[in-house]
Amino acid sequence: MPQIRKITVPLSGHDVDEVVLDTAFAVAKRFDANLRAALILADPRDAVAFVGEGMTSAMLEQIMLSAEGEGKEKGARTRLLFERLREKHACPDILPPQSGGYGCHYFERVGREDEVIAQRGRLCDLLIAGKVRNPDANAPHLALEAALRETGRPVLVVSSPTASEFKTIAIAWNGSIEVSRAITMGMPFLERAERVIALSVEGDTEYGPPGSDLLEYLAWHGIKGEAVAVKASERGQGQALLNAAVEAKADMMFMGAYTRSHMRRLIFGGVTAFMLDNAQFPLLMTH
Repeated sequence: MPQIRKITVPLSGHDVDEVVLDTAFAVAKRFDANLRAALILADPRDAVAFVGEGMTSAMLEQIMLSAEGEGKEKGARTRLLFERLREKHACPDILPPQSGGYGCHYFERVGREDEVIAQRGRLCDLLIAGKVRNPDANAPHLALEAALRETGRPVLVVSSPTASEFKTIAIAWNGSIEVSRAITMGMPFLERAERVIALSVEGDTEYGPPGSDLLEYLAWHGIKGEAVAVKASERGQGQALLNAAVEAKADMMFMGAYTRSHMRRLIFGGVTAFMLDNAQFPLLMTH
């Protein structure tokens, strides 16, 4: 049976870090897990790669010094936030693996954040990340994108303060491999929920088992679920799922990430991107 023993938290240096850490500490305490918060800082030498030709060595050095200073400032600010929330949640320093129990650790690395998070995230039970949009492109922040696409682990995506009990959990069930993996890996959350609702958009489970099979599977784990058929919305499946989850007062949703091919996303729209943009409750996602 899956257990949540090690949690990785990619930090961004943005305001959402406070919500992410607050949730992460609460989840770690609930499951008696250890939490490792990581801030990945850009290599100052990479800053000169984005400047034009004709720069003098003195100008390039100044750019690098400025980038280094910004990194140190971000690191100091993030560490203070971590220590403040660690004190709030009474979290001790991390212990050796054999000791087990609730604990935490903050660290910084210099490098490409997508590469570092991909490597670090593959050996944990859960990642908890924030919804930070890239101001230069219509895409999730690199750390979140890497967590979702490159780790193979469940990612709990949060954007606003939330109760950590997750009493009502909705499952966006389309029969895909990705959402079935989310269910298996997120079983500790489901076992503690008071209500589990399987939401299936009409006509969206043609490539996988129906919702009735999901309820039978959950029953084998002692979880009583209920199935809700969701009518497709003119605004897309993402909107239909979001409306149904809000109506059910769900405080968490399980779903697969990027379950459609690129062509199907172009034609029907991307449910993953829609939910990342619009859901106010946490999303437990796997790819």
